[in-house]
Amino acid sequence: MKRVGTLASILFTVMYAPAGMAQTLSVDWKYYGGAPIDGDTLCFYEAKGVILRPDGHVRVWTECLLLKELDSIDIKSDLGKKIMENTVQKVGHYYVPPIAVVEDIDVNQSAVITQYEETANISYLQPRAQILYELNCSERMLQELSIDIRGSGSSNKPRDWKFVPPKGNGATLLKNSVPGAVAISLTPRG
Repeated sequence: MKRVGTLASILFTVMYAPAGMAQTLSVDWKYYGGAPIDGDTLCFYEAKGVILRPDGHVRVWTECLLLKELDSIDIKSDLGKKIMENTVQKVGHYYVPPIAVVEDIDVNQSAVITQYEETANISYLQPRAQILYELNCSERMLQELSIDIRGSGSSNKPRDWKFVPPKGNGATLLKNSVPGAVAISLTPRG
């Protein structure tokens, strides 16, 4: 999608967004970082599917989409219009992407990230990579349980546990994917 002028369109439309635009989706992809997988990708975790296990570990699916494919969606198409409607609704209700817990983002970045999340939620784009992680939050460790890299194969054999450094995609997943740990919504003051 073309990002030039998109923010102005979002902000203008927020003022006039109908209250009844809500849509129930079976997924809720949240941006958490990127990875260089055959080009720049944006990576998302599936917030509705986060599983808190009895042992305290968390399981979460992630997917990475090629940035060039995300940006190629025409905002004038039916799909592009739906993405914009969903983005406008969220921005109009003071939604802030969970990545804001980890990184300082401004209003413009928040709107663009929200648009990317909505694109991941409803687009036809095939992930470049899908990974199921198990997170041990108390020990700051993660394990890849299932990996599928488009064009490179897949593995459902759990890999070894790894310690998560203080910054990066793993750290963001630890901070943002624990059920109940992140619930960001700004409400107007005054």
